[in-house]
Amino acid sequence: EEEENESFYADGLTEEQRQIYDIIDQVEDEPSTVDINTFKKMILKFEKILSKNQQLRMKYADDPLKFMDSEADLDEEIKHMMSASTTPQLYPKLVELETVKSILSLLTHENTDISIACIDLINELTDEDVLGEIDEEGEAGLKALVKDMVDKQAFELLVANLNRLKETQDEDRQGVFNTLSIFENFISIEPKLAEVLVEKTDILKWIINRISQKEFDSNKQYCSEILAILLQNSTANRLKFCELNGVICLLKSLSIFKRRDPEDSEEIEMMENFFDALCSALIENKVKETFLKDEGIELMLLMIKEKNMSRMRAIKVLDYTLTGDTSMYCEYFIEVHGLKSLFAAFMGKGVKKMKKAYSKQYSESEEIEHCISIISWLFKKVNSMKYLERLVTKFVENDFEKIARIIELYLQYKEKVEKEEKLIEKETKEYGELDEETEDLFYLRRLDSGLLTYQLISHIIGHLCIFKEIPVSY
Repeated sequence: EEEENESFYADGLTEEQRQIYDIIDQVEDEPSTVDINTFKKMILKFEKILSKNQQLRMKYADDPLKFMDSEADLDEEIKHMMSASTTPQLYPKLVELETVKSILSLLTHENTDISIACIDLINELTDEDVLGEIDEEGEAGLKALVKDMVDKQAFELLVANLNRLKETQDEDRQGVFNTLSIFENFISIEPKLAEVLVEKTDILKWIINRISQKEFDSNKQYCSEILAILLQNSTANRLKFCELNGVICLLKSLSIFKRRDPEDSEEIEMMENFFDALCSALIENKVKETFLKDEGIELMLLMIKEKNMSRMRAIKVLDYTLTGDTSMYCEYFIEVHGLKSLFAAFMGKGVKKMKKAYSKQYSESEEIEHCISIISWLFKKVNSMKYLERLVTKFVENDFEKIARIIELYLQYKEKVEKEEKLIEKETKEYGELDEETEDLFYLRRLDSGLLTYQLISHIIGHLCIFKEIPVSY
């Protein structure tokens, strides 16, 4: 009966299906770019519909039916404005005509559906992915738009709006995700805005609260990514993060991976972001003090002992912790029996399991280089003879196996560095006199070949020779 009621055309489609395809064809036939006249008309239409909605809302505040249609028109026009993203070179017109102010006003609209549509629009207009595809004029227009939005308190409005979105609802949850995407867009376009965002808003506090929630979802994962970005290159952001008890929050978030691995690729990425954020924060001495007090070293040692996926990043965190002016931290590390876990990794214990279980994530060379860096800093910064003896004893025990290991690594890295050095010497003869840029490039190649690790290994061997007369028991 259903087939008899359907009217089919020669192409086999029902009338309803043909209508759907006609709509799709109309969309596809629209020009992919917008010229200046179309751009201006779009702006004027948007302003007109926005003004009408505001007037009706004021006039009939107690009767939503009176402004419902204008709200639907406004939502539709916001979506239509997204086509402007194809012509970032025209964005200065949005600034010139004060349209940015109108767009940002929608973030405080009483109807959260409108504010979410506005978030979608801003996210589309500032999409960082277009940076590599546009010319200088387009890039200048994009930067002009971002600057004007920041000057008109976009960050403050976006963060305030986060607090009224309820992530139990699908639309609001997507609104949160797109808001985080806007932050990433802005910082990618202008990196210094990472500090502006933290300085002018409570975004760090919001992120810390969000990642403290036990349930895992894509928004929590995205928060971890934004946190890593915010802490990457800013001392001010790292110190504020520490003041907000962010270190203990990160340690609690990471502690769940002490005895279990992430369940999927998204959770792996979140864990990696947490570790990256922690490493960035640990550049600051104030964060190192807090990390020590919050028993961060103990947690990292447990992760190394468990030999799960987190082991690789835990060793990296310890490297960052013990690098710098760190005598107190180095001696504390030895005091809490860190040498046992460190030298187990140094000797390659558990490597076969790690390679088999985590072939995509695990790097044996990266792990051993972090171990070498830690040992080098221990020799450099430990002042107490008691702790130095314990460190040297590790190289003496078990029939000097760790001496044999350090010599083996010395020869490996020596070979790699010398091989690269010969290639550079050959190229230098071909180039003749080198400019500064080429010199820098050659230096980076030396580092990539393992020069720094080779130097650290030599440093360790030198210390072992110096302390050869220390009486050790084994």
